[in-house]
Amino acid sequence: MSDLIRSLRLFLSLRDQGSFSTVARQQRLSHTTVARAIDELEDRFGVVLFHRSTRRLTLTHDGERLAGHAARILEDVEHAEADLAGLVAARGLVRLGVTTALGLHYARHLARLREAHPALVIELMVADWRDVESSEALDLWLRVDEQAGARRLGEVPRLLVAAPTYLEGRGSPGSPADLSHHDCLTYGYAAQPAGWTIDGGTVRPRTWLRSNSSEAIHRAAVGGLGIALLPRLQVEDDLMTGRLVPLLKDADIPAIPIFVGTAAPAERLPIRVKVVLDFLADYFPVSRERA
Repeated sequence: MSDLIRSLRLFLSLRDQGSFSTVARQQRLSHTTVARAIDELEDRFGVVLFHRSTRRLTLTHDGERLAGHAARILEDVEHAEADLAGLVAARGLVRLGVTTALGLHYARHLARLREAHPALVIELMVADWRDVESSEALDLWLRVDEQAGARRLGEVPRLLVAAPTYLEGRGSPGSPADLSHHDCLTYGYAAQPAGWTIDGGTVRPRTWLRSNSSEAIHRAAVGGLGIALLPRLQVEDDLMTGRLVPLLKDADIPAIPIFVGTAAPAERLPIRVKVVLDFLADYFPVSRERA
């Protein structure tokens, strides 16, 4: 049975990496050893698991079916090992999809996760788009809209900001309606730019710069190019140093709800993924409110 477990682990690694040489190097095995493990699986189940080409290995239909079974088997083994050992054995790779602002926030706290679980490996996939989980084989991903099975982590407050150099020449808006007379920097990824929801109404900012990267908008705002609506956690340091100043402080601007999606139901998550999920909850940003 131990040989089968090892072969299934090598099979899933080969599925993810698409290369015998890469898996062999990562696992410190010979190319022949990895190839023999796959051959033994194919002989055992009487199927062909991979389409082999000179560029990359891809799963056959039978390979995809076995991958689902293999993942569940290895998760059960991992749970059994942790349960019987009486401890949480968090080791291996966890792929985490995050937006830019939250990715930079969590990156500052990863040392705590490293200290607690030194055998854990994190692959941080940073991308500012809603369907980030569809682009990679992720274990966890953060998103701003709810989906079935997603866990709500909390809310991220937003605020309007601009650099003093911009305001010196243009003045500060006194109401949401005044934004139509200002240069605005908007962040979005939809086909049509969304309005800004302020005081219960929708404001259509006069946009001259639009980007699907919140960090690009952030840097443009610091550079004095206009007014931006950004997560507070992304601009807190700028507010403290005066590089940016808040605008329309009393305005009601809805916070962004943040949900975390998982590749498997909560009861079947591997220990390593549960540990990272707890980390996301424990270190979810709490804004430092200012007078």
